[in-house]
Amino acid sequence: MKIITVSHQKGGVGKTTLALNLAACFKKGGLRVAVMDTDLQGSLSSISSDLDGIEFLPFDMIGNLGRLNYDIIVIDTPPYLMDSLSDLFAISDYVLVPTKIGFFDVLAIRATMEIIRQVKVNYPGLKYGVVLNMLKSRTSITEEIRSTLIDYGAPVLNTMIFDRVAYTRSSITSGVFSTDDTKAHEEIFNLADEIFKDLGI
Repeated sequence: MKIITVSHQKGGVGKTTLALNLAACFKKGGLRVAVMDTDLQGSLSSISSDLDGIEFLPFDMIGNLGRLNYDIIVIDTPPYLMDSLSDLFAISDYVLVPTKIGFFDVLAIRATMEIIRQVKVNYPGLKYGVVLNMLKSRTSITEEIRSTLIDYGAPVLNTMIFDRVAYTRSSITSGVFSTDDTKAHEEIFNLADEIFKDLGI
């Protein structure tokens, strides 16, 4: 079993949407998938009954994940869970850090990167990557932000996720794969593929 945690210390960067769509992608690939929502707002838990073929795990099961029979567990995190992130990262195989193309988003990512680096001291096998998310278009600013993140020492994934209606509607469609937006399908497939390659799967 692999545990993928989606995290960023800043809100509004699309963590829950990516967590949902990655879970849907893994399920579409024939894997046994579960999601866990650690956000008190309960964004994922509010649609748990509509997650087609994806199990929803309450946060109080966090200590029992190793005993569960899934191929993938995707954990969604809120921006305020600072004190618990180290523990979540320590049980994770991969941390995905979404960020928007904005100055304050990039500044905020350093706090998350630092927690990951601290956890990697004791858990060197932990993998992580930054995905540029909710892009309006690809411009020179996109490349500047990518370069800035690389200067921070952040491993930036090649896949970029653009701002599409299919993602906005994900919460009521149980993911983009029930829509006909093939570009969104391709982006999520590519993101999942990059994560699997980093994990050596």
